[in-house]
Amino acid sequence: MKCVLITVCLILLCVCLNEGKDFIVGTKANNLLISTQKLKYRSIPLIRRDKDYTYIDSKERIIKGIIARDLSRTDTEVTVTSGGVGATNVTLHFQSGRGEELNYLILTFSNNIK
Repeated sequence: MKCVLITVCLILLCVCLNEGKDFIVGTKANNLLISTQKLKYRSIPLIRRDKDYTYIDSKERIIKGIIARDLSRTDTEVTVTSGGVGATNVTLHFQSGRGEELNYLILTFSNNIK
């Protein structure tokens, strides 16, 4: 019984350590995917990577949802610096941990109607 309990605790610990920080704002339900971009920058030892991603919709559709999926499962912080849900553009700021790479898949959603 102790062995099973220890095994379960170790599995839960591994799952918690591999948890990434996906950034989700708004909703994707019943919405149209209008943009898919991949953001990738290699790591530099002991250096933080700061990068901005900007999306401007040429058809001026209102953004209803944004998902920035962390493909590397790192401790990168993502913030919206301008625009976002309810606007026709968005600027996301990515700041990696020291010595970590940036590897994100960014999905932008809008209404089906326009």
